[in-house]
Amino acid sequence: MRDYRFDVARATCMIYVIFVHLYDYVYDVKVGTAFIDIPGLATIGDACLGLFTFSSGYLLGSKYIFGNQSHVNVWDFYKKRILRIIPLFVLSAVVLWLIGVNGTRQTLNGLLCISPFVTPRPKTLWYIPVILLCYAVTPIISRDTLKDRIRNCLIVYTLLLGVNRFIPTTDIRLLFNVFFYMVGVISSTCFDWKMNFRYGRLIKMLAILVFMVLVSIGQMNDNFHLQLFRKVVGGIGVFAWLFVCEYISNLFFDSVNGMKDWWKTQVCCVISYISYASMACYMFHRLFFWAGERMFNPSEPWAKWLYMAGMVFPVMLILSYYIQKSYDTIVEKVRLLIMDEL
Repeated sequence: MRDYRFDVARATCMIYVIFVHLYDYVYDVKVGTAFIDIPGLATIGDACLGLFTFSSGYLLGSKYIFGNQSHVNVWDFYKKRILRIIPLFVLSAVVLWLIGVNGTRQTLNGLLCISPFVTPRPKTLWYIPVILLCYAVTPIISRDTLKDRIRNCLIVYTLLLGVNRFIPTTDIRLLFNVFFYMVGVISSTCFDWKMNFRYGRLIKMLAILVFMVLVSIGQMNDNFHLQLFRKVVGGIGVFAWLFVCEYISNLFFDSVNGMKDWWKTQVCCVISYISYASMACYMFHRLFFWAGERMFNPSEPWAKWLYMAGMVFPVMLILSYYIQKSYDTIVEKVRLLIMDEL
């Protein structure tokens, strides 16, 4: 049975990250600070991508189990992951280089997947090498027993901490996201995070409340400029956001009752639609904002917000969906053709 919490998570996380990046295109110099530099809001961004990564780990950890008792082929897993993301990643990297979002060095570091360890890092696409690294270690950590999963995760993460020790330019976001990917892989076999036990609902509410309070504190002082503290709060936010996504999932997906709940059905369709388009939308949203800015560029920030959010964003969602749909169709046809040849 499909777990719609993660559809909601992918959709809401993607929307938040894109609207943060949208600020780059409607920046009002009178504000005096960029949106992404506001500590609390940047921490919410950490929670978004952390949840996105956690979701990938949880879903892949429950679907692919590697080990002596498993019949999952490692190379088939790698081929599927590579075909799913690499071609679109390369296309996006080239496009962002051509329109000047990323420089040549940033683009090469990203394409070579060394940007988690060296600078300069590409805007937006820094995340793709991180998730590719998570995919690379999946056959090692997604084993057929819980004990093996925990042991292998500890070994891999210790090695990663060692790399961080000897390469000072290692991106702390790599450590953050790999950690939550591993949490997702491990918990996929033993814990569903629905908290269906006594005081479970109280724990969920406390997690959401604590995250909101800490983010609010971050708006008023410089604590969030400490990277470690910010990541800890972002980590709390991963699960707080997941609990919110569960509530939304229960509200819409689990309570649809025919035509009586027609509006809920439409909301479910929109959420699933955005979730499916989320990766393509993430990779290409700066291209759409860049193109939209050149088609129409109002001088007033409020007018630009209205134009970008009300016109460019919906068009971007629709086109991203069909980009992903078309690409998946091509990949499936190529796969079937190769199988026929064999």
